[in-house]
Amino acid sequence: MPFDIRSGGFTAAVPETSKLEEIASGLGFTEGPIWHPTEHWLIFSDIQESHQYKWSEQQGLSVFRTPSNQANGNCFDRDGQVISCEHATSHLVRHDHGGKRVMPIATEYQGRALNSPNDVICDSKGRLWFTDPSFGRIRADLGVLRDQDMAFQGVFRLDPDGTLHLVCDDFQQPNGLCLSADETQLFVNDSWGGHIRVMDVADDGSTTNDRVWADVTGDGDGVPDGMKTTTDGHILCNGPSGVHLFNAEADCLGVILTPQKSTNFCFGGDALSTLYITASTSVYRIETGLTGLAMI
Repeated sequence: MPFDIRSGGFTAAVPETSKLEEIASGLGFTEGPIWHPTEHWLIFSDIQESHQYKWSEQQGLSVFRTPSNQANGNCFDRDGQVISCEHATSHLVRHDHGGKRVMPIATEYQGRALNSPNDVICDSKGRLWFTDPSFGRIRADLGVLRDQDMAFQGVFRLDPDGTLHLVCDDFQQPNGLCLSADETQLFVNDSWGGHIRVMDVADDGSTTNDRVWADVTGDGDGVPDGMKTTTDGHILCNGPSGVHLFNAEADCLGVILTPQKSTNFCFGGDALSTLYITASTSVYRIETGLTGLAMI
């Protein structure tokens, strides 16, 4: 059974009969999966090999973009275009599905180059929120070794008019992030801090009341990484040994165990209840009783 059950509420969200299925393997370092809710395909990154892949049940696996400048996290914008975080260039970019035209949309803050954008989400107003740790500058397998221009690892918000706003600058290494279903709260985890923080979001995008929401604990390989919310307020976050499931009260109900170190995930399938998980050299999926939020 691929679970570490810590509360009875876990099996109500992830049936004990659910099984982990490998859908892709033999890759370098997988990350950043996103699911197109109407066309029913998955895009994910292979940071180490500088590829982005597309997968569907009908077509299987194909290359979406190469080289990808060691792209990591991805999301869709409100027009359905793919937004990617590039480690090698330290850029946040937008590119289309067919011609693969790439346009940098965030490259620096107050005249200093970004560190290495890591994960990104889009809200209903078209604002892009992204984390900017230093991983792409300090790990040769995930980027290009080089010094930082900025003195901090922050979280940013890019507005539709192109204005870049610093949300916070006191993380050790910010990584995964997600908004609550009503977009009144922003959750961001800290890979080196081992916890998830939450802050309240006003209609204009400003944030207040920043506090630690939950610790991500357990044995095994892995740190807080990708993160998503569900329609009923559950929060899922990568961590030691797999994907950790929290209820709305920040109690960890259990962990979906993965054979390799898990890095990120997204909800997909017809009902947005299938969890697609990137984990080191493979991609897995598992059926849940949860419903994710559509990414477009």
